[in-house]
Amino acid sequence: MNKENKTKENDISQLGNVDQIREILFGSQSRELKEKFEKLESSIKSIHDEMRKKIEQSQNDFNLRIDNELETLSRKIKNITTQQQDEFADVRDSALKQEKRIQTAMDIMEEELNAKREQLQKQQIESNTNIRNEMDALKDEVLNTLNNKMSEMNGIKLSRDDAAEILMEAAMAMKGTQINQQLAIAQEEK
Repeated sequence: MNKENKTKENDISQLGNVDQIREILFGSQSRELKEKFEKLESSIKSIHDEMRKKIEQSQNDFNLRIDNELETLSRKIKNITTQQQDEFADVRDSALKQEKRIQTAMDIMEEELNAKREQLQKQQIESNTNIRNEMDALKDEVLNTLNNKMSEMNGIKLSRDDAAEILMEAAMAMKGTQINQQLAIAQEEK
């Protein structure tokens, strides 16, 4: 019984040694990878936030344009109405004709307003759809790149330099530049 307890204690202490050895061999790489993934996640989040801000800005611009168009059309309608009222005072005999003209002008203005509003709404929907599609494509591209790199990393053991280079390439691809271009720029600056 005493031998079995000693054997179990030796096994447990050997497991502790294996964990210590694993920490010594892979601990720094693991922490570096974790830090790099956190930076990558932060970068993706900032890109997402930037795209959200662009969408909000587009929405605000769209609303401002609608308000401006409505105000312009409102002023036009007010001008037409004022003009017609002056004509009514001057020409009482043509009251029915003037009323028909005003109604026609207002109908045309309303139709124009509705057409412009619908056009602006369609443009906004298309703009939002395009931005969402671009965001989805960028997200898919980043995820595919990460998945590809991760699948490449699963099959082979990487040195720190190789892992750093892969993550740097992924970061540069998200930024829209190649690492070779950045290195050439950095060397030119020196």
